[in-house]
Amino acid sequence: LTGDYIESFCISSMPEGLPANKPWQYICRPPAMQHGDGKQDVHKSSQGAEESTEEGLTGTWQTASSMINCFIGAGILTVPYAFRLAGYASGFALLLVAGLNWVSSILLGHALSKAARLRPDIPRAAWDLKELGGTLFGFWGRHAIAAALALEIWFALETFLILIGINVRMLTGLPKAGVIGVAGCLGTWSMSMKMSDIAWLSCISVWCMLGGLIALVVCGSLSSDAPGVDAHKHDFFRPQALPPSIAIFTYAFSGLPCLPNIRAGMRHTENYTRAVNMAFAFAVPYYLAVGLAGYYFFADATRESFTLNFVAYPSMPYRHTFLVFSVVSSGLFVLKLQAGFPLYAAPILQALGYGHVGTPLPKDIMVARVVFALVSAIFAIVARDALSNVAEIMGALLTMSTSVLFPVSAYAASRYAVKEPLEIWEAVGLGCIFSAGIALSFSDLTRWV
Repeated sequence: LTGDYIESFCISSMPEGLPANKPWQYICRPPAMQHGDGKQDVHKSSQGAEESTEEGLTGTWQTASSMINCFIGAGILTVPYAFRLAGYASGFALLLVAGLNWVSSILLGHALSKAARLRPDIPRAAWDLKELGGTLFGFWGRHAIAAALALEIWFALETFLILIGINVRMLTGLPKAGVIGVAGCLGTWSMSMKMSDIAWLSCISVWCMLGGLIALVVCGSLSSDAPGVDAHKHDFFRPQALPPSIAIFTYAFSGLPCLPNIRAGMRHTENYTRAVNMAFAFAVPYYLAVGLAGYYFFADATRESFTLNFVAYPSMPYRHTFLVFSVVSSGLFVLKLQAGFPLYAAPILQALGYGHVGTPLPKDIMVARVVFALVSAIFAIVARDALSNVAEIMGALLTMSTSVLFPVSAYAASRYAVKEPLEIWEAVGLGCIFSAGIALSFSDLTRWV
């Protein structure tokens, strides 16, 4: 061992569960490779090739695919309905919400990096919003953000399961309750997958999204003359309906609390910002395309889940083609939603104290995952006919708290903690973002007025 490596060795800090026959994987890694930011989690082999020191880590493209799978969640089916509420001009509101989440995601990565410098004893895989809140804001910050993210992501996961039940029933006629139960079982299994395997599953889901968009365009073109659909009844702007439209867009970008877990699985965390940029460069145009296409084809008949508009009528031209593409669209979106289960479940379990990376899987973690999936499936079965009510429980306030307000606050606090004071222009910019987040947090309260 070199002198630097000997200095880094401390047997008391070795993580639990380290394989007894491979202690050098930990001993011979300096602190930057053991904990925290993990920017050097690679080593050179005897042939000089760069290799990962841990199995299952992801590259930048894989990481971006996982992020896309988080940001394009159950909201994908409701975005056209938001355009129906407020008209074509609601696209500007979508860009505003997306921009806030884009910047907040980047700030969150910087906050995690700086917090890791303060607490090098915390393994990289343990960093999530809860750990970040505890490091920067103490006991109450830790538990407040843990409760907020667990509730927000869990209700988002419930909408996943309900939408899977709805779409599979459209495809096969099977009862929604049984479908949701099967989806919960598959979700339990998927939580044991490596992050690299989840990333490849996310890559497949990206292609499912593109295929679903094509199917939406085809089905929309064929059903423009359907009974009850006035394809020419569009509005540019309905200001009175803008707040609930913004609330739907906020809900659509509710995946930010999943980012720390995705980042922890990266091979090079210094590429985190690049992965975020790639993810949003895909997600924002995609949401715009789905929203504009759905509203254009179905106009004021657009339903809360646009797949419910895929109904064939007897005199429909090219009826067989329509049925094929409606089945393809529903099936692809089901696969996409199912692929997001492990990404959404991981931060919830970690916030509850049951996070785990690697093998073997402890029995208490295994039991916690089974119980979690069982409870989630039962709740989704009970609420299977109340999709909009489940989505409303999340609320813009809860989503904005974890997706914008906390990342901005954490970034400012981390800069102060590492003695890197903010420039005036930075403080003003953060203040503007925070103020916009506060304003949008109450966008869905109009339904109670």
